[in-house]
Amino acid sequence: MAEMTPEQQQALAIAAARLRLQRQPQQPQGLPADDAISVARTGAGGLLEGIPIAGPIIRDWTERAAGATLAAFSDETYDQVMDRIHDANRAEKEANPIVDKGAQITGAVAGTIPAVMAAPAAFGAGGGSLLLRSGISGLTGATIGGADAGVRSGGDAEKIKEGITLGGLFGLGGPVAGKVIGAGARSLVDVLRTRAAARVAGMDPQAFGYFRRAVTDDGLDAVTLPQRLQEMGSKAIPADLGPNLQKQAGALAATPGAAQTTIRTTLADRAAGANARIGQTIDETTGRNVVPSEVQADIAANQNAHSPLYREAFREARPYSTEPIASALEADISRLRGPAQARLRQVRGMLNVADSNVLSTDPGVMFQTRQAIDGLLKTEIDPKVISALTEARQMLDDGLTRAVPRIKEIDAGYAELARQDEAVTRGQQVLDSGRTAPRPSELAGEVERGAQPQGMQIGPSAVPLRLSQGARAEIDRIVGTNSNDIVAMNRLIKGEGDWNRARLATLFGPEKAERLFKVLDNESVWADTANTVTRNSETAARLAAQNELGGGASGNFGVKEAFKAGGFLGAARSAAVDKVDDIVRALMSSETGNATRESLARALIGEQREKLVQGLMRAKGMGTTPASVDPVVKALLLNAGTSRTR
Repeated sequence: MAEMTPEQQQALAIAAARLRLQRQPQQPQGLPADDAISVARTGAGGLLEGIPIAGPIIRDWTERAAGATLAAFSDETYDQVMDRIHDANRAEKEANPIVDKGAQITGAVAGTIPAVMAAPAAFGAGGGSLLLRSGISGLTGATIGGADAGVRSGGDAEKIKEGITLGGLFGLGGPVAGKVIGAGARSLVDVLRTRAAARVAGMDPQAFGYFRRAVTDDGLDAVTLPQRLQEMGSKAIPADLGPNLQKQAGALAATPGAAQTTIRTTLADRAAGANARIGQTIDETTGRNVVPSEVQADIAANQNAHSPLYREAFREARPYSTEPIASALEADISRLRGPAQARLRQVRGMLNVADSNVLSTDPGVMFQTRQAIDGLLKTEIDPKVISALTEARQMLDDGLTRAVPRIKEIDAGYAELARQDEAVTRGQQVLDSGRTAPRPSELAGEVERGAQPQGMQIGPSAVPLRLSQGARAEIDRIVGTNSNDIVAMNRLIKGEGDWNRARLATLFGPEKAERLFKVLDNESVWADTANTVTRNSETAARLAAQNELGGGASGNFGVKEAFKAGGFLGAARSAAVDKVDDIVRALMSSETGNATRESLARALIGEQREKLVQGLMRAKGMGTTPASVDPVVKALLLNAGTSRTR
């Protein structure tokens, strides 16, 4: 009624007046008939008149307009018509007092609600403390009460004072009442929402309430919960997604019944397949496993296969004078001191004919001397010795190239196999954390250089393949020695920081490395869930038994008490722990039925995920007060004060 246009209000009043005149043309002072039309007229007038401050003015204006219109079409004067309208109004009010009072209250509330919604801060719904908001609301209530009383009493000072007092008092209590009534309305709405959402989710209402609370406390909702489950793979369950959900699973796992069987069986079955899932992923991302010793044995066999090729090449060799090489070595020997001098003197002696001081011209002697130098270099650590031996080897290699034309082709094949052998060993160091492990940039450089052909080799090298095989073998070793400890396996393969991720990406590709790490992360989370649920359930079961036998400590955990000792932050953590423990104790109590526990267990292991998500979506908004409650409460209280002055 507060939103009627002036034309509508005038038409309503004219119609009401005409009806009165038609029904009682000869009885202006008599009581109207107590029928539906009289009740309707009383209600319509009460709605209009109940609007605070403006209501009486609007009704008076519309009645005056109606009186002027009726007087123009009758033999009565304007004053006579108005007297009859006023008399009829009073009579109908006396005949229908309840309807009139209810209509005025309804009109008052309906007329105030738009103002409360338009300017909530003026009615104590803004920011600030409860005391501040109550003061603002009281001031607004006093203003409205005084103004309304002044309009209705024609400016009576006593009435205005009374309106200010009552309006201020009722306005002062608006924020508090709104909070209390809002909490009650919120609880009622939450109960209804929970039941409706539980039906959609296919769950017991109490179980759904537990589940939704844990989901919310773990920072999840109807959108993020299915996203997280999808990211973690097909074996993921809601109990993996947060500590509150895990606590509930632990409580159910400790309570005998169908729910316990459901939780424990699901976790055990999933854990039993962990190694198979990890092994399959490793095979798909890093290739077939190899045994390093077998690979290196094959490489050695291939190197040995070069011996006939060398013999064939040396049949075509011609004598070669090693005098220049010997002279260069003797010059270095005279200049050097220490281990470098001793090693070169040893090499110089190798160039002689056996058991003599005569230089050999047999290219085979140069070849064997070069091979001996290669053996010395494998174990040498002195940089000066290494430098001297490397220079000597190069002189011998140049001489062999001239003496045996085909030797470099054979050397290229032999050297490629030697590089592959070294790469297998190097690949097994990729996941190390010590000084022997390459940095990601170093490994990338080794792979790039390793792929390039060396010397007279034709085509790309197999060094990158051998590096990846060595790393694959090391992964297999880690898995084999930690098959019962998924967390340790995950830590060793992933390492500290991002180096292992980058190194495996270099060897196997970024996508495969990321997939492997994702699977390892998921399996680690799943193993932690099983461990947490089992550990918590066993602890809870022991405490429950102690309490039952009278030896417990009222269900409080010693660890929890220690956890509480942390000042203000500890107090906050304690409140969260207590909240979870309350739910855990409720789930384990005999008052919580088996059907509720079983329903919750099925939700925690992810049965009917789509229905769970639909139920959570249906429950969205729980814990919030309906938007209409606060304006209605404030409007009722403000008009409770003004109504007492009318």
